[in-house]
Formats: sequence, C-alpha cells, structure tokens
Amino acid sequence: MFSRFLGTYLQARDHPAKRRIVGWLAKSVIPAEGIETRLPDGLVFFLHPRDTIEYILLRGEKYEPATLALLQANLGPGDGAVLAGTNFGLHVAVSARAVGADGKVVGVEPQAAAVLRTRLNLERNGLASRVDLLQAALGATPEILQMAWSKVENSGAASLFDRGEGFRVPAVRLEAAVQLLAPRRFRLLLLDVQGYELHALAGADLKRGPDIAIIELDPEFLRHSGTSPESIADLLMRNDYQLFDVYGREVSRFDSPLPERNLVAKRPTAQISWPKKFEPL
Repeated sequence: MFSRFLGTYLQARDHPAKRRIVGWLAKSVIPAEGIETRLPDGLVFFLHPRDTIEYILLRGEKYEPATLALLQANLGPGDGAVLAGTNFGLHVAVSARAVGADGKVVGVEPQAAAVLRTRLNLERNGLASRVDLLQAALGATPEILQMAWSKVENSGAASLFDRGEGFRVPAVRLEAAVQLLAPRRFRLLLLDVQGYELHALAGADLKRGPDIAIIELDPEFLRHSGTSPESIADLLMRNDYQLFDVYGREVSRFDSPLPERNLVAKRPTAQISWPKKFEPL
C-alpha cells in the first residue's frame, strides 16, 4: 500500500517542497533496497529516490530509451555482451533478457554498492544466472587503481578520475572479460565508465570484436579526464568501425552532445537494428 501511494506521489506534479519531502522519506521510511517498481517493459526493479536516475524512473519517465532499444534489438539468444558500468542493473537486465538462457552478459563494475544493487535486481527478475559480475575496472593494462567512493545520490557517477577517500580496485583488460563469454560470439560492448572510455578501449584488441560498441561520451566526464571525443572516434575508426548516434545517423563531428550521450560504433559487415522513432531528450 505504501509503495503504491509513494509511486503515485512521485509521478504527481512537482511542487517546491516535493524534493525535500522525498528526501525525508528516503532517509526515514523507504527501505534501503528501495521500492519494488514494475517498469513499462515488464522488468521489476528495486528503485530508490535518493539516486538521480532511479528517481527519474520512479517518476514514470524514461531513461536512455533509444540505448535500451538498441540492446534489446541487437542481442539475440546465445549472444555474448560486456557492459562496463552497471549502476543498478537496468542495461544489464535488458541485455540478459535478450541473450536468453544460452547467452552470457559480463557486467564490469568497480563500485561494490553498484554490484550488489545490480545483483539484487537481476535476482528479482530471474536473470542472475545469465550474468557474470566482475568487480573491477576496464583499463589499458592490468594494475591496481585508486577510486573514490560513489555519491549516495548517484552511485553510477563515480569516476576513476575523482579524488577523495575511497578504495583500491583492480583494472583488467577487456580481453579478460571477453574470455568469460566463451564460446559465445562477442556481439556487443557497452562502455559507461565516466571518462575512462579511452583507457578501456586502449586495452582492447578491437580487431577481434565486438560487432557493435556503445560508448558514452559525456562532455563533463570527458573534460574531467582530459579526453576528447575525437580521440575515441579516431581509435575506433583505425580499427575499422563506422560511427553513428543511437538513431543510426552517421557521426563525423562532436560540436554538440550526442543523443543520450552515446556513440555507436559498428563493423561494416555487422547487421544492426536502429530505433525507429526519433525522440529528442
């Protein structure tokens, strides 16, 4: 009863005190795992309004609908996928459902809290057996890195370039994660690693795959890391990838942020299905 009431309140019209009330409820009343919520695509997630992205979903709004549609449409039964940056597990769950019982998804995530939330939501949807969770970061070389603790209000926004109190995390090359997919085809890679994308790609043998890569190019995180989108694009093109946005439009310039901040790279011979409807953010 309380969950239904809170869900209705969250989806109601905003007012000046609403965020304060929700903040008080988040600290005082809402369970630590969050509110069990059925999403429009049928997945059931534990979502907590303290997290920015989860709050968006609790309000009944969409988050990265075109990217999720790409995952759903371009992963099939028996495929393999690596997703780096799992947050609370939304993209991982959509991918795990798409690859079926014979497929495999490897979720790579350095933050322990995000790994646990991902596991919780995968178990709720009966998808945990299709996913290997690897608590690590993807990097250019195997090493031990320092990482700051994530913020409570957005656990998915933690970056390896942040400074502050934290912990040590192993960095592994992409090939280590890909080995966990064997003998499945490496169909898709998603990188949402908060400015560490170039480092993750530098440690990959891209001549061996994937067929499709979806790479976040968030202007704020790229500036924070001192990485240009052109450097990432150049690396991909040197490995024979073609570049598009999430709606299938060719990308050659980075004068403005991409839709959903994601760049899509595909092999010339790879088949890909694009979202049919253009929905600007």
